[in-house]
Amino acid sequence: MLARIFSTILLWAATLLAIAYFDSLGWAALIAILSAAALREALCIMRKMGLSPSGKIAQCSSAAIIAGAFFGMSLGAPLGGAIAFSLCAAASACLLIRDPRKELFSKTLLPTLAAVCAIPFMLHWLVVIGSSGSTRYGGIVLAIWILAAAKFSDVGAYVIGSAFGRHKMAPSISPKKTWEGAAGGVFSSAAVSAAIACGFSEILPPQFTPPVAALAGAAIGAVAILSDLLESIFKRAAGVKDSGAAIPGIGGALDLADSVLLSAPAGTFLLSAILLTL
Repeated sequence: MLARIFSTILLWAATLLAIAYFDSLGWAALIAILSAAALREALCIMRKMGLSPSGKIAQCSSAAIIAGAFFGMSLGAPLGGAIAFSLCAAASACLLIRDPRKELFSKTLLPTLAAVCAIPFMLHWLVVIGSSGSTRYGGIVLAIWILAAAKFSDVGAYVIGSAFGRHKMAPSISPKKTWEGAAGGVFSSAAVSAAIACGFSEILPPQFTPPVAALAGAAIGAVAILSDLLESIFKRAAGVKDSGAAIPGIGGALDLADSVLLSAPAGTFLLSAILLTL
């Protein structure tokens, strides 16, 4: 527990320092590092499952997607990361021309592209949001809102589940997760979202009010729980408990990113809907 708290404080401190000194570039660099580390661990897990994903293709694609998102936003092209992903996928598919064996597609190319789609492509939406906004830190705060809503879902589920959890949510997938913990996680996401909207109201869009942020945050919290469960299924299929041991009390980079993988695109969609319709 203490190791988890210490790691969480250290990670948030590093995030705030990177943003304070380098603005959106620092934010994009942090997401790029998280993406590369989580992708590396995911590929290692795939290899334990008997697959042979390409680390070079995956990491080059990850870097291209994050860079495409950041520089695309600076040029007014929010789909820069998606375009980079499409180009990387097309370039990778050309390998089949050189070696059209079925095994290359099923054991190497398909797992590689699946990992790239599941990690850097999902995370790059945080870079898109972080590089947007009409004020200096407006976009970054909105990106942090998505991240905080996802991660506080983890925290709330852990705390409430440990204290009051009685009814198992998915015992065959993640035995420690309970419905009481899930409710606590969704509430925590809503609370931190409302706090962010209230505390940074001067630099955030006027549509992003505390009640609206709380509702959207609750939705992100629910998606984060689903995202975490999917990662648990992936690890259980490979017989792995933690994706790594680099972060004390948390595990690996993939364990850190798990709840964000679906939350990032979901939060981007919700934010777009809020800003366009309210």
